[in-house]
Amino acid sequence: IARPRQIAMFLCKSLTSFSYPEIGRAFGGKDHSTVIHAVKKVEELRNIDDSFDEDVQLLIRMLES
Repeated sequence: IARPRQIAMFLCKSLTSFSYPEIGRAFGGKDHSTVIHAVKKVEELRNIDDSFDEDVQLLIRMLES
């Protein structure tokens, strides 16, 4: 459950102009630091795992089309 939520938070930050607190509120009142951690974690995983990066890129393309 945590990883999909982290990816969703990352996508919200990447594809919208919402602030960390706004994204946190949209995810059930999570703190902004939770969103910051999620974004950093997804970025880190994208850098070390090519398969994970491809999956995230696919999600981005799907959401942008």
